[in-house]
Amino acid sequence: MRTPAPAPVTDVGTVELRRARADDAEALATVHARAIAALDATHYTAAERAAWSARMSPDKYRVLVESRRITVAEAVTAGGRCIVGYAQLLPDEGVIEGVYVDPQWARRGTGTALVGALETEARALGLPGLVLDAALHSIPFYRSLGYRQECLSHHELAPGVRIACAVMDKRLGATADGDARRAERPC
Repeated sequence: MRTPAPAPVTDVGTVELRRARADDAEALATVHARAIAALDATHYTAAERAAWSARMSPDKYRVLVESRRITVAEAVTAGGRCIVGYAQLLPDEGVIEGVYVDPQWARRGTGTALVGALETEARALGLPGLVLDAALHSIPFYRSLGYRQECLSHHELAPGVRIACAVMDKRLGATADGDARRAERPC
């Protein structure tokens, strides 16, 4: 099943959240690549963005859909349905592994809704908090959602290609086992 290209900005429509399926793999890879390609060179070089984008493929997403909790944002427009964003949660570790929104759908609340869905799921699982590695351009976004920057770190994307990121976390409230399941990540 082929997902149509994202609707133009003028076609606002509504966005619905749902669990990702294996047949979403191509659309997930497309959103990932489009979101990274849209970043300006303020924080990352063209080589860094290319290595970052190249890490993911539809085949990799087919595997991830089975091993991760991936929530997709699907736009419902006059032109049909299309995936315009997604977010990944590693529930055993309490880690948000990624939040990506198609640039045509940025700044409309899609990323906020995706993070909110992961937080709701984490609370239901009894996680006391979440941790994530934020791309430098997204630090203000996560701060606006209550995440706190712990330190700066790096991701190795390919041999010899590393990008800077910020380790951030958010407490979700008290759980029965206190902080025993809190994700701990070295900086």
